[in-house]
Amino acid sequence: PGMKPGPDMTGMVNISHGCPGVAARACGLVGLEPARVVEVLKDRPSWHRDCRQLATLYATNTNNNGKIEVLYMQMYAPTTLAPARDFCTLRYTSLLEDGSYVICERSLNGTLGVPTAPPMQSFVRAEMHPSGYLIRPCEGSGSVIIIVDHMDLEPWTVPEVLRPLYESSAILAHKITIEAMRHLQQLAQQAAIEVPGGVQQPPAVWSLSQRLARGFNDAVNGFADDGWTSVSNEGLDDVTVIVKSNPKGRELSVLCAKASMLLQNVPPGLLVRFLREHRSEWADNNSETNALRFSNLGISGPCGDVYNSQILQPQFPADQRDEVQ
Repeated sequence: PGMKPGPDMTGMVNISHGCPGVAARACGLVGLEPARVVEVLKDRPSWHRDCRQLATLYATNTNNNGKIEVLYMQMYAPTTLAPARDFCTLRYTSLLEDGSYVICERSLNGTLGVPTAPPMQSFVRAEMHPSGYLIRPCEGSGSVIIIVDHMDLEPWTVPEVLRPLYESSAILAHKITIEAMRHLQQLAQQAAIEVPGGVQQPPAVWSLSQRLARGFNDAVNGFADDGWTSVSNEGLDDVTVIVKSNPKGRELSVLCAKASMLLQNVPPGLLVRFLREHRSEWADNNSETNALRFSNLGISGPCGDVYNSQILQPQFPADQRDEVQ
């Protein structure tokens, strides 16, 4: 109530308190046409770093140029101490007479007579309450976007100390709602010839950050169908060692040792600064020296030739520098 988006609005985010589950809403203006915004938002794995996969189980067009889809989505778990989440949802996309697009989505409960995904091992079925997007064309160019996310992540299935991760609307807003708006703004900046003000991330840096986040989530979850095999596990709270072998046998295997720890009342930015300032107390200097020696020589690896060069340093707005994803 009271939210009236317009061309002069740069952004607005609201989070809910006291509703079932967690919910967030965002409104903003981006320099992309509505049809392009719809295409990007519906391709959730391209911008949502926690989305492992999104599959269409059923799709059909409607008489009013709309589209109905039954979707199955898997989301990575943020820690090694809780199972991942999945969703089975019904999504409806429609083009209105004024050129606006509406995308509505909610979970299926199996009573509507449409196909649903069966329960999957290693996943907890979460619920998506009515959510979606409203994309309005803006005079001149661009789009005004309203995003609503409302989910029940089943916090009762995780240890009590981890439940704040699943009961916080602020975390939902940062991970999904704001991330969607931020990705659209990034695409708009890349498409523009000149962006007044702000700092533009090079596309290569943005792509690298996405790959790093997905690789980290892949290792934390260690799904067997991704090629991970457990080597040792001394208990829930101890270090777990897993290995990922290349089926073609042309590349080296990946060895991962992982563990989770809960630090209460410690902001991510503060922890990162502490680790940087005390690096000599926990980092293995010998391994860093060897890595530097190899990079100076210019070796050939699975991803191509590696040469000593300046590392790209992504720039972030001041309000994002303390966020760690």
